Order: sequence, then C-alpha cells, then structure tokens
Amino acid sequence: MNYGNKGLGFALVLGLSAALTGCGESSEELKEQLNHDAKMSFINSLDYMADFHAKKRSISSGYSGLFDSSSVVSADVPAKEVGQTYSYSYKAINNMINLGVKDSNSGEKQDRMNTTLKDGASLWVIAWEANGERALSVVGKKPDNKADVFNVRLFANGSYDVMVDGSKVATTEKGKVTDYYAVGSCAEGLQVAGNAIDLCNGDFGKSYLLVVDANGKRVMAAE
Repeated sequence: MNYGNKGLGFALVLGLSAALTGCGESSEELKEQLNHDAKMSFINSLDYMADFHAKKRSISSGYSGLFDSSSVVSADVPAKEVGQTYSYSYKAINNMINLGVKDSNSGEKQDRMNTTLKDGASLWVIAWEANGERALSVVGKKPDNKADVFNVRLFANGSYDVMVDGSKVATTEKGKVTDYYAVGSCAEGLQVAGNAIDLCNGDFGKSYLLVVDANGKRVMAAE
C-alpha cells in the first residue's frame, strides 16, 4: 500500500472542504441578499406643488444625494392631491430608506426623514404642515371597506374633535392616525373641528384616509 499517496489524497480532501466552507455563506447572510419590495403612495397636503424623493440610506452617506434629480419618485404632485405609487425593490440588508419632499418650482422648502421598510409593505408618505413647520410622515395603508358607508380614518396636524352623525367619537392627535369611523352621510355625517367634511367625491362602501387641519379636509385618499 502506498501510504504517501493515501496521505496526500486525504490532505487534498481536507483542503477542498475548507475552501468550500470559506466560500460558503450562512443562512443569515443569504437572507440578507434576498430581494424585498415595498410600495409607497405620496400625499401632498401642502399649499404648493411638490416633488417626492426616495433613496437608499446608509450610515456613511446619511442624506447625501437625496434631492438629486435621479431620486425623484413622484414629480409635480399638485397641492392637496395624491401622487403616483412607487414600487421600491431592495436587498433585505438595505431596508433603510431616505424620503424627501421639496417645492417643485423653487426646489426649496426641503424636508426629509428616514424609515425602515418591511417586505411587502404598502405605505402612505404624507407631506404636511402645522403652525408653519413642515413634516413628512409614513403611515401603513389599511383598506377596510364596509358596505353602505364611507369608512374613514383621519391624519391630523393638530388636536381636533371628530363628530360622526352628531356624536363626538374622538379627538385627533398631531401627526397620528385615528381608528376607522363609519359615516353614513357624505355631506354632513363627518365633522372635524366644527367643519363638515365633504365625502361626496368618494364612493359608498369604500375606505379612505383623510388628511385634515383646523379648517377641515385637505386631502381624501382612497385606501
């Protein structure tokens, strides 16, 4: 028996095994490379036309390049309107994103935020203002259609009493979303801060997110 050749073969097997182990990836590393997706719809409740921006965030770059023209994902969204939906694909390890909004005409009045995404998320990105200060907020979409009523929830820039069919049901909180409320009348069934909220452009049986302020409705977005 040639013990020298046998030993050499054994060493080669060990070396090959080590090389394969070194090149392999753990299950966690493989998960981080998976492609994930999120969808974002943009609500401009400001008083001017706006561009919305989105860009992958990294710890080293911060907000760098967020307002470059290449990062525009919903352009020229009119005041008090809903912009287009943007599908964003990313590696699982890169689940942080920068979001920004700016005046479409001047390129100024820039506001920004960052958030962490979950695979399959469907989000509202809301540009809003309170007492002269602008902000961006991210809210998960939550369709909840109910037959024969307008099912609505509210995003408010302050604290306002909410009345449904003449009864107080809630007080809004600044920058937060309420529960859903079923409203039977499109013209007079819902009031915010003493203002009747016109829902008649919507459809019975559908659900909506309303962006409101002290003067009433600013934007009505179908969930």
